[in-house]
Amino acid sequence: MDSTMKPEKAARKRRLPWRRILLLPAVLLLAVAAYFIESRGGWSDLYRAAGVSLDAPDADLLAQTSTTVTVLDVGQGDAVLIGQDGAYCLIDTGPSDAKGDLVRDLQLAGISKLDYLVLTHPHADHTGGAREVLRNFAVGQLLVPPWDAQASGETADWPRGLFDLAAEQGTDVITAEDGTVYPLGSGILTVLQGGESELYDTDDSSAHVNNASLCTLFEAGNFRYLSTGDAESAAEQRLVDRYGKALHATLFKAGHHGSSTSSTEALLQVVQPQAVAISCGRNNDYGHPHARALQRLTDAGAEIYRTDTMGTITFTWQNDTLSTASADTLDAAA
Repeated sequence: MDSTMKPEKAARKRRLPWRRILLLPAVLLLAVAAYFIESRGGWSDLYRAAGVSLDAPDADLLAQTSTTVTVLDVGQGDAVLIGQDGAYCLIDTGPSDAKGDLVRDLQLAGISKLDYLVLTHPHADHTGGAREVLRNFAVGQLLVPPWDAQASGETADWPRGLFDLAAEQGTDVITAEDGTVYPLGSGILTVLQGGESELYDTDDSSAHVNNASLCTLFEAGNFRYLSTGDAESAAEQRLVDRYGKALHATLFKAGHHGSSTSSTEALLQVVQPQAVAISCGRNNDYGHPHARALQRLTDAGAEIYRTDTMGTITFTWQNDTLSTASADTLDAAA
């Protein structure tokens, strides 16, 4: 009996070290990750060590500049990070297939907390990364328009379980109202309009949800950033009728990714932007930005910046001067 038991015990003793050895790569990987994150400059060094191509906001630039607007390259979609005095607001989260890149880029930018997450309207190219953002960052408030799917006749909706997840994460969900002001550092974000039911009445059914977009104005000192989501001509005209020249902005994000039905002449005449950012995917199927929209922006005298040709773009405002930095310019300066 002893002779049959001893080999079994011996076999067990020989297998145990191999199980421990198999754990070593995982332990080493965690140790390396902790080393890079804690001691060697954080996420950026870790991603570079893993051979991941980076197109993210420069963390030092954001940390050292009071006022920043970063138009993140999320392909055919929108995601814009506003920074003021170390406080941050993210407007839209791009499509679902870019959610991993979005989280990575925000981590690389040194973001751990968002005061606000604003979702302009329930289209997937603006909300696809919303749940991932809520899971990975502390979000104070989630702002959405008073979207009425029944009134619009559209089937578009928010990502499944979005508001339940927000509640689980301790994020307040707020239905934004026109004229409401939200402080961000020493700046303010004002809701201009969004969700008006009369804007759903249009011959173009695809414009229903777009015209429900939350339109916001961020102000910090003499800097003004206007964002209109995917608002098209009807919603833009309503803005012009209500606010007129009060819509003047230093920086404007072209409506609906540079669509021909947005960034109308009427709006540009009152906004008179110094610079315009267009967020769209390279070689996208929609033909964004449209030649007519580009011509109107050029005629308005604005400098045009595009994520499909430049990648992620950070606009900084210092000493009443607007400057830009993209991944290409930062790499060239390094």
